[in-house]
Amino acid sequence: MGKKLVTFMTMLAVIAGLFTGCGSSGQGEAAEQNGQAALESEAAEQESDTAATEKGQEKTKVVCYVLVTSTTSQEPIWNAIKEKFADKYEIELLEVDTENLDTVIKTGIASGEPADIYFKQGQYMKTYVDAGQALDLTPYLTENDSEWLGSLDESLMDVGKYDGKYYSIPMTGVYANFYYNAELLNEAGIEIPDEWTWEQFMDVCAQINEKTDVYPYAICGLCNDFMARNALLSKSNDAGTMEQWGNGEVPATDSLLKECLELTKELYDKGYWYPKDGAMITTRDEVIAAFHQGKVAIIGDVNAVSGMVADGCDFEIGIAAWPKAGTENISLGGADAYFIPSNAQNPEAAVEILKEFTSEEMQQIHAEYGLAPVNVNVVSSDPLVQKFADLKTKIYGSELAYVSTEMNAFWQDVLIEDYCLGTSSLEDLLERMEEIRQEAVQE
Repeated sequence: MGKKLVTFMTMLAVIAGLFTGCGSSGQGEAAEQNGQAALESEAAEQESDTAATEKGQEKTKVVCYVLVTSTTSQEPIWNAIKEKFADKYEIELLEVDTENLDTVIKTGIASGEPADIYFKQGQYMKTYVDAGQALDLTPYLTENDSEWLGSLDESLMDVGKYDGKYYSIPMTGVYANFYYNAELLNEAGIEIPDEWTWEQFMDVCAQINEKTDVYPYAICGLCNDFMARNALLSKSNDAGTMEQWGNGEVPATDSLLKECLELTKELYDKGYWYPKDGAMITTRDEVIAAFHQGKVAIIGDVNAVSGMVADGCDFEIGIAAWPKAGTENISLGGADAYFIPSNAQNPEAAVEILKEFTSEEMQQIHAEYGLAPVNVNVVSSDPLVQKFADLKTKIYGSELAYVSTEMNAFWQDVLIEDYCLGTSSLEDLLERMEEIRQEAVQE
């Protein structure tokens, strides 16, 4: 029987007793007391319900446009965060539409009611930073003697750093690296350092070519421009022009780019690049299969495919940084990350949630899924994952290849293949690239 019905029936009983005079005066008083008690109980329960409702209303709703399901660790981490803050925040987790990401973000910000946290690659944050649409996270990161900042991977943090200020918190890093057959090279007496120069890399290739019956190097056609791009980053960093190259301010006919492309062609011309005639069109699956079959000693790719490389491999895999053409190893790549819009409804709550995302507890989950943690205090039990963390690769996400979609396509589909195969001269290719650069800059 409902509370209101019980109360109503009790009141009827009291009134009936008073007006009919049934029973003794003691019974009437008892009935009256019982009725009063029921009323008081009902009032107390209603007050309790009201308090509970008000308490529920006090929970801040935090909208997080953050779920990238292709990164397997993300749902477990975000669900754990949601549960941890259940008594304080009502966290709404939304799946990211990567194809329409900028449209979703810009529409939300323009509405005045954006999500409190958005997924966005740190290297592509400049548009939002310049428009004043991204919250400066520097004060939060540097408080308490930079306690939060000090716990995070410096290279990944720098990807989302603009004009000396931090605007994003990294989810995971993507960068170029080498995988090598450690057993094969050990048997041949060939040592690969964790960090090496271009000259050392070419010397190792020569030794593999001389001492074994396998190809020294392979990379899929989609990534065949990695050698030249990384070389340009390293060399332009030495020259102090890396940012200008990334902004498309340096002519493509500049001698520095020519030097980097010549290094790539040297690797091909010496026959070190698997499988020679088909080197420009091999797929990633074909390269990894050749690696597993012992046909190639070293393959180039990105850290994100480490699971594919390790899966089904029956020998020890070594990890090495990309060889540096200049004095410092700088890799192409970027950082999947999160940012808080400057007009977010709950910026303090969003900051607290992002701090939890980067905590040792949550980053341990990240490591368990085979991904290098962004928290430097977390050590992975997977030796392959830990090797990535130990590399401390410096990532730079702004490149000439990204000044336009046409430029990116030219790098990937035309430049390296036509130059290495002799289909076009280097001078002609650079002239065509310069035309693309000028069009991109004008736009």
